[in-house]
Amino acid sequence: MTTYPIAAAARDALAAEAPAARTAEEAAAVAQGPVFLSVETLPEGFPTLAALEAAYPGVYGTGRCEAAFEDGAWRLVVRYWRPAPPAPVARTPEQALRRPLGAARTPEEARAVLGGPAELAVEPLPRLYRTRGMALARAKPLAEVGLADVIEREGRFALAVRFWRPLGSKGGGLLPAERAEIAARLMQPLRGQTPQADPYVGLFERFAPENPQIVLTDEEGDGRTRGE
Repeated sequence: MTTYPIAAAARDALAAEAPAARTAEEAAAVAQGPVFLSVETLPEGFPTLAALEAAYPGVYGTGRCEAAFEDGAWRLVVRYWRPAPPAPVARTPEQALRRPLGAARTPEEARAVLGGPAELAVEPLPRLYRTRGMALARAKPLAEVGLADVIEREGRFALAVRFWRPLGSKGGGLLPAERAEIAARLMQPLRGQTPQADPYVGLFERFAPENPQIVLTDEEGDGRTRGE
């Protein structure tokens, strides 16, 4: 298995002192947060492969770099572990995808959101798709930065989400972040999902001239209470 450098950019990955790791788990432990394997082409172009090798000596033979002929020039392609943006903080992969409690890059940041220890987990969503593309379309932005991936299950495809969850949690009581969100919602005024419809006025009914909220009926009285 190839060892890839860990860096924030492709040029940093070429440095001799850049740390390296074989797996995403090893790289995440070094970076103190989720990572993804980035494949980046440097912008400099060279007329010949020999010129490229002279500009970047010693980069071949490790599996980290390769040469590609693009737009009439030879360019260097670099593979490296790149720290991912903050991952969702949630209890379940469904919550991480739809309504996370927050986002964090490190265990300390996730702990601040959860109010307790956190672990970085990768869990699949239960829904299965016929094609890889259909599964990927549900969370393409997360997949592009290594926070989601498509896996094969039962002959179909599922979306696996990388997120921070409470350490060893399988449910239980509300987390501090969830309690705070519920308290904030309770402080908001109650509103219906749709605006209230205008009152129905029948054939023998009419609005009171002094108050359009009152409907007067010709057959059963004017609909007003005593004192109105």
